[in-house]
Amino acid sequence: MAKDDKFKETLGDRLRGLRLDAGLTLMQLAEKSGVSYRTVIDIEKGETRPSVEVIRLLCTALDYSLSDFFKFKY
Repeated sequence: MAKDDKFKETLGDRLRGLRLDAGLTLMQLAEKSGVSYRTVIDIEKGETRPSVEVIRLLCTALDYSLSDFFKFKY
């Protein structure tokens, strides 16, 4: 697995975990953040590398800091 693929997979797992901890569905997170439903799915599946702005919007919707979001190992 390429390093970028592993990063995207880990990022998706992180987002999924935070979303589930918040008790939100994919659709609820999309609506709350203003990020498209399809984009949220693609991030969680590790199929896309989101911009920092998209991650910021998702973190705001999850009431989670951007700096804490990136505290993971891959």
